[in-house]
Amino acid sequence: MMRFKIHLERINGDKFLPINYQYELSSVIYKIIHTADSDFARFLHDQGYITGQKTFRLFTFSHLVLDKSKVIPEAGRLEHVGNKSSFQFSCLVDRTAEEFIKGIFMNQEFTLGDKITQVSYTVSHIEALEPPVFMEKMTYRCLSPIFIRNKRPDGGEDYLQPKDEDYAKLVLSNLVSKAQALAVAGTYADFSEGETVLKLNSIGKIYKKGITIKQNTLQSSKLIGYSYEFELTAPVELQEIGYYAGFGNLGSQGFGCVGVKN
Repeated sequence: MMRFKIHLERINGDKFLPINYQYELSSVIYKIIHTADSDFARFLHDQGYITGQKTFRLFTFSHLVLDKSKVIPEAGRLEHVGNKSSFQFSCLVDRTAEEFIKGIFMNQEFTLGDKITQVSYTVSHIEALEPPVFMEKMTYRCLSPIFIRNKRPDGGEDYLQPKDEDYAKLVLSNLVSKAQALAVAGTYADFSEGETVLKLNSIGKIYKKGITIKQNTLQSSKLIGYSYEFELTAPVELQEIGYYAGFGNLGSQGFGCVGVKN
């Protein structure tokens, strides 16, 4: 289990990012991993960890933190006025892979953006973050929105918000499914949902965030996630899984990354 803070420097005169850059940043991460180790990338992208009919790609990442920026809502753009940025990358792989993960990101140059505007960055340095002390009751804050979907009988999907009746149940069920997928892979001991008390309570203000996936293409779709602080009561193993792999659906698309709130 590892989490890194990946520090970036802007390396050209272009300054405008799409406000919706999550999908593009996910694509950059997959591309970097694939360049270094195509077998590992194939496992993350095509297979992942499986339990029943569900597949989990057990990594996530935060939104970008820009040193100086300006939002231009009418254009759907962020202007990166400064030249430094960072994001957190978190994954549930063995800690012995730390140097491998650091190595594949270090000194990488990439272009982030859509068909309209792009910004080029280089990875200036990588910081391995100290693991939190996990307890059975933890308080987290979202570093990227949590996305929860619920399948309808007609085949469609509802995107739930934290105040919806089934929201907490689905977040916790997703967490347990991830634990079960890890148990199938032999990484964690088996976990039964009925064995312990699981509780999730949101705290304070809830922020709605629409994220467009594959924007400016025919496959474009808009997902709705929510950022907030929450208290989670769960076994230490589940706390770890949520922190490193993300809470809710689509962690590998940059949803559900959290930090520990002191």
